[in-house]
Amino acid sequence: GLFQRAIIQSGSALSSWAVNYQPVKYTSMLADKVGCNVLDTVDMVDCLRQKSAKELVEQDIQPARYHVAFGPVIDGDVIPDDPEILMEQGEFLNYDIMLGVNQGEGLKFVEGVVDPEDGVSGSDFDYSVSNFVDNLYGYPEGKDTLRETIKFMYTDWADRDNPETRRKTLVALFTDHQWVEPSVVTADLHARYGSPTYFYAFYHHCQSLMKPAWSDAAHGDEVPYVFGIPMIGPTDLFPCNFSNNDVMLSAVVMTYWTNFAKTGDPNKPVPQDTKFIHTKANRFEEVAWSKYNP
Repeated sequence: GLFQRAIIQSGSALSSWAVNYQPVKYTSMLADKVGCNVLDTVDMVDCLRQKSAKELVEQDIQPARYHVAFGPVIDGDVIPDDPEILMEQGEFLNYDIMLGVNQGEGLKFVEGVVDPEDGVSGSDFDYSVSNFVDNLYGYPEGKDTLRETIKFMYTDWADRDNPETRRKTLVALFTDHQWVEPSVVTADLHARYGSPTYFYAFYHHCQSLMKPAWSDAAHGDEVPYVFGIPMIGPTDLFPCNFSNNDVMLSAVVMTYWTNFAKTGDPNKPVPQDTKFIHTKANRFEEVAWSKYNP
């Protein structure tokens, strides 16, 4: 009874970075860096509790790629089992959920592997796929097949030698694996039993010098629209050149989000109407956001 509904933006409990499956490993790494005894877990925890928050967060603890060093832990109490198992058992069916992804969520992983400004070379593409497989999948006998399958599926065969096309498909690979697939599976499991589920795909992003011109809507690009930032103008966190279209889209997004928070239905009680911004009707005034159908 703590809450009735949730909005899940860009990721779910099924993403590889959503749960920390090696809490002792990373806690020991942190303890060692701040001079605590790692041989006795009771002493280690007592020692860590004596450290200031500032000292703890200043330590550089690098998790395995596509994973998290500190995050939710399956402790058998707060999180009693693996999230996917809980979802399959219908443990979250009494809640309304709205969830979705952005078009180019995987930008951060592409920028972290190669310098993609002029596109991605064939060798960098192959390296990125191999690095991706090596970091996420531990069965060596199947790695070669998996690598080749991914390369095949994420090659645009009509434009296979274009470095800009490779860059686009590489972003799509990371977006699909880390955000789209976990979100779609979550929506499928939730909607399977008729629980209210709404899904969105966010494609728009503001014009900013902080991101490359070729990028699509990256991770977090929907946030300013959710909180009405285009209506007040650029901020330090969102240094965008907001247009009138950005202002209208923000009004649309806020209406959907607040409607869902109130009623569990993004379409009501407040209808889409941005005539206070522009006399022309916006396209969403005639759109009914239907429930997700698995």
